Amino acid sequence: MTPYTRPPALIGAELRAYASQYGASVREMDRTVAESPGPDDLIDLTHGDTRAFLPPSSARSDFEAAVEDNTEAYSPYRGSAVVRGALAPRVGSLLGREVDPTLELILTPGTQGGLFTSLSALVAPGDVVALPSKEYFMDERICAYLGAGTHRIALRQSAEGIMTIDQADLVEATRSGARGIVLSHPNNPTGGVYARETAERLAAWVVANDMWAVVDQLYCRLIFDDHEFVHLGSLPGMAERTVTLVGPSKTESMSGYRLGAAVGPRDVVEAMEQVISLASLRTAGYSQHSLRHWMDSDGPWLSERTAAHQEIRDSLVKSLLSVPGMKVSAPAGSSYVFPDASESPWALRHGTNDDYALAIALKKIGVLISPGYQFGLDGRGHFRINFSQDFDRLSLASGRIQEFLSST
Repeated sequence: MTPYTRPPALIGAELRAYASQYGASVREMDRTVAESPGPDDLIDLTHGDTRAFLPPSSARSDFEAAVEDNTEAYSPYRGSAVVRGALAPRVGSLLGREVDPTLELILTPGTQGGLFTSLSALVAPGDVVALPSKEYFMDERICAYLGAGTHRIALRQSAEGIMTIDQADLVEATRSGARGIVLSHPNNPTGGVYARETAERLAAWVVANDMWAVVDQLYCRLIFDDHEFVHLGSLPGMAERTVTLVGPSKTESMSGYRLGAAVGPRDVVEAMEQVISLASLRTAGYSQHSLRHWMDSDGPWLSERTAAHQEIRDSLVKSLLSVPGMKVSAPAGSSYVFPDASESPWALRHGTNDDYALAIALKKIGVLISPGYQFGLDGRGHFRINFSQDFDRLSLASGRIQEFLSST
């Protein structure tokens, strides 16, 4: 048999260009970090702890009812009409616009599945896609897999977690040939929330240049300090050119159900349905019904969960800022914080701002973090923590990080 050769799409998704700064592709670095040794009491801060924050009880009861009913193991490709009909008014209320459950709403295998499906429906080989300078780690990889290039837009974030983008940088993205933009809001990895002026600037730019936008709003309900949150898809001219991704995986701790929802123009939703039919036929039928009561009169529950995460956020940021030279912005939303350790005593002692090396070193002392390279080359020297964790366990981990980075 001829030796196996990885197809060009997968090779592209390895992001080999990162070797110019790190000496290895993104895929190679990910594999090395994963295979690096760690102690038995390793604390994983790369994702939230669903044991510390449980899903709403309705998720399980609705799932079990669907299993008992046993009539929708096979739903339409775009999802159960019953579930979409129940969900559309609540999603519309969240996004500040009406949502047609038949034409504009599709259920996806997680928000990650929604991201891949929407980009597959929009991106062609040779396209240029704009991304903020620090952005969700799969965006660039998916674009590369689809044969598209990317253009990074400079992103600035205040100490309070408010993000801004300058008009000049959008003009430069237009010159690069960008046909669309992908962004997370709140931002993954920084937890930043776009200032209204910036959100309106982005929307006007997209409309003026006849572009499309994919906006991952997985954390849009977990917002701190009463910050204003602007839904890009609700701004003038954006509904007909924006795919908005939402889901219960994070705030509601329902990652194991693998559920997402996407709202977009009818022709794009139809194309997304075709992609899902090719990849998985449909989102898991029984799991879809776990959305039957998602966001249904859960204001008190959401307030309690937000307050709990804000308390953890404040404690973690205080601990990180106690490290000399550490820079960190308090996230305005999400459960992510993205500190810059490039001027910490550890980095200065070793003469490096290599977050790849830092990830391996921290794993050896019992903490697994997401290194900054995963979110773009501007992530160099940074690392991401998901602070949706048991408070005591996170305190133990942050103490290890604090002691390690403070060492001279």
